[in-house]
Amino acid sequence: MALLGVWLLFTHHGPFSSDRLGDLYVYDQYHFFIFEHGLVPFRDFEFEYPPGALIPIVIAGGDPDRMSLLMLACTVVCLLCAWEIGGWKAGWLTVAVPPVAGALVRTHFDLLPAAMAMVGLWLIVAPPNRKHMVESGFAVLALGTMTKLWPGAIAVVAFAWLLGRDERRLAVRSGVVFLAVIAVTAVPFVALGGFPSTMVKFHLQRPVQIESTAASVIEVVGGSYVTGDPIRHDRFKSNGLDGGAADVIGVLSTLALLAASVGLIALVARRPSRDALVIASLAIVVAFVAFGKVLSPQYVCWMLPLAAVAAVRGAPLGAALTALASLTTQLWFPNHYFDVVHQHDRWLVLVGVRNAILLLALAATARALARSPRRVAAAPRTG
Repeated sequence: MALLGVWLLFTHHGPFSSDRLGDLYVYDQYHFFIFEHGLVPFRDFEFEYPPGALIPIVIAGGDPDRMSLLMLACTVVCLLCAWEIGGWKAGWLTVAVPPVAGALVRTHFDLLPAAMAMVGLWLIVAPPNRKHMVESGFAVLALGTMTKLWPGAIAVVAFAWLLGRDERRLAVRSGVVFLAVIAVTAVPFVALGGFPSTMVKFHLQRPVQIESTAASVIEVVGGSYVTGDPIRHDRFKSNGLDGGAADVIGVLSTLALLAASVGLIALVARRPSRDALVIASLAIVVAFVAFGKVLSPQYVCWMLPLAAVAAVRGAPLGAALTALASLTTQLWFPNHYFDVVHQHDRWLVLVGVRNAILLLALAATARALARSPRRVAAAPRTG
């Protein structure tokens, strides 16, 4: 009931309630292509999301009320999972997601994969007497991956965590379940044509998005230009930076993401506690956001439910910095987004500050993970 009240109040009233910009128009176009023209995603029109993203688009399309109700339901799922994983404190912290993220929670479908990630994490960190639920957790993470890719990073971390706990058979079974669900979900769209090549080409060719950490570095280096409406039309439905050192810096950012991911996987593989898996899950998602080629404002919805749990499971500073990064995002999006597009220095600096906060959040969360108890090495055999 508290979440419902907060949702109705803060996503429709107050400084962070503006919905002048969002993805509802894009969803409405896709809904129109499918139901009015009978077009097939990937084959007949460019669709940048995995197939699972069609679920909210089919259910709600660009209708703001249906999308808001669907995302509210997803937030309730996040809250219940947070309560199960982290207790009542984590549950109540999840109530803060709408005011911290603002109208972003109801104008994008990003809380759907967040809910799937939370359900998957809950099933994996369930008490020992429910180990049979771990494979189900990987199945849910696979569905989340086929909705918006990033929950797959949590699956990789969880796989390494199971291996580190010497639960190799369970890890292998869970990995097989994960891949099987991916395959079953993908097969119809592979058969119809266009998947996954259309999606992969879209993201490989897409320039560095203007709010990303890489873009903040590119702005300092200079020599690049803004792409996307209303500056320069392109097909990527967002604004990016191209030319100059943009491509090189984008590659370096991807390498930084890979390095951070390897480091986090190595850390969690030596830490058997369930707290470690929760902290590592937040860390890998923050790394995905901080170093990714694209950092759209709604990506804060990925991190906040995980931050609510990590705050009470050993990473309070990382969780607090994650929330601060989300609040900072609201200072320019959506009302001053086009000031960023038009390269006004004040707003570019603010974007850079937000990105620096994300890097600090990653560092603080990784430090909390590194300080969690390590697995005790097996005693050497004698005689």
